[in-house]
Amino acid sequence: MDENRYDLMVAGMGPAGITAAIFAQRLGLKTVVFGDVPGGSVYMIEALTNFPGLTGEVSGTQFGTLAFAQAQQEGASFPMARLERLGAEKDGFRGIDVNGSRYRAPAAIAATGRTPKPLPGITTDLRGVHFCSVCDGPLYRDKNAVLAVVGGTNAAAQHALTIARVAQKVLMICRLPSLPMDAAHRSQVEARENIVIMENTTVTGLKGTDQVEAVLVSDAQNAAAEVPVDGVFLAVGWQPNTQFLDLEVDRNAEGYLLTDGRLMTSFPGLFAAGDVRDTDLYQVLTACADGARAATHVMEFLNRR
Repeated sequence: MDENRYDLMVAGMGPAGITAAIFAQRLGLKTVVFGDVPGGSVYMIEALTNFPGLTGEVSGTQFGTLAFAQAQQEGASFPMARLERLGAEKDGFRGIDVNGSRYRAPAAIAATGRTPKPLPGITTDLRGVHFCSVCDGPLYRDKNAVLAVVGGTNAAAQHALTIARVAQKVLMICRLPSLPMDAAHRSQVEARENIVIMENTTVTGLKGTDQVEAVLVSDAQNAAAEVPVDGVFLAVGWQPNTQFLDLEVDRNAEGYLLTDGRLMTSFPGLFAAGDVRDTDLYQVLTACADGARAATHVMEFLNRR
């Protein structure tokens, strides 16, 4: 198999990875970016409403496509394949993509983001259980559906607002006494007459043989109930995508990569950017900033070598 040599390997095609590629190429670094969806999981965002300069309804898909095209114009290489494994050798890193192609570079950036968690201890393999409202919400158009969103964060609010356009009723089920979302999202949720907020309510199971038929819940007094639904959208947390790393790297308790002030991990030459690292704000804007900073510090690292 051919071995492709680059100055930098970037794992991840989300905002962090693509921005890193744009900056790295402009710094003169020959860069290859791994992934199979331009923009990564940003496609799950129906509209970017808090990104400076983007007014109106710019979807995550539009943003990802434009950023991808910009990185291509700068000369970054895109095999359009995920990185299966990233390991180390004495002069840098060796990567293998899902097609078996091999790559080498003296530096690498992990920008693989994170994915939604399933409900702990509850099977979610029934039809009608979803993680992306933009993708799967339209399945319920014109069906007078009752849909549930499990979670209370901004991501849960985005799910609820998206599917409220096609559902007869949306139930927001949150185990906390108050929805942990920002004020802007809460006001939008409360303004929708067909969104019902169920706080202090814990999902204990899902009922159904092949298709989900009901959500099993209990309230603060442990009173159990069975709530009929046609579909469930989960927003109960996230987990970092680090399975491809064949390296010993320091992580926090939840598995996110720890980085120093220059976004380098505990493994020399491996940087991290965006949602895959331990950070205090998970946003498209901060992911882009991480990508720019990581690429700049990669250049400094290579110059020191």
